[in-house]
Amino acid sequence: MSTAHHCDAAARAEQVLARRGARITQLRRDVLRALMREDRPVGAYQLFDQLKARDAASAPPAVYRALDFLVGEGMAHKLQSLNAYVGCACFEHAHDAHFLICRGCNAAEEVPTTAIRKQVDTDAAERGFAVERMVVETVGLCADCKGRA
Repeated sequence: MSTAHHCDAAARAEQVLARRGARITQLRRDVLRALMREDRPVGAYQLFDQLKARDAASAPPAVYRALDFLVGEGMAHKLQSLNAYVGCACFEHAHDAHFLICRGCNAAEEVPTTAIRKQVDTDAAERGFAVERMVVETVGLCADCKGRA
């Protein structure tokens, strides 16, 4: 993805947050833009190091708080299996997330969850469980890494 496209995505995300009335601090803006620039999931400490190098962050806990805010607002996703974050590809509306995560190169691609969500809702309803949020992480090899294996 081009740098211009990343900047455009970050600007659109900021507009969505503003329309929601969310408070966008400078650190939240910086973290959002850093996430949108990345082509791979990135850890909180990696983000902190990037931002600290530009004098944009003073402590890791502040970066974690900004990431928690962005995840809560649907601007980012936390990938538990990688302990890393990725900018949301579809931040304009609330949705569940399904990621195909390459164990070779750590690339993560967000894909639609429609069929998975239907099955999860059926399973949950049978048990009287109310699903609030769902993130599915599927680990394997991307086409490039599979070709090299």
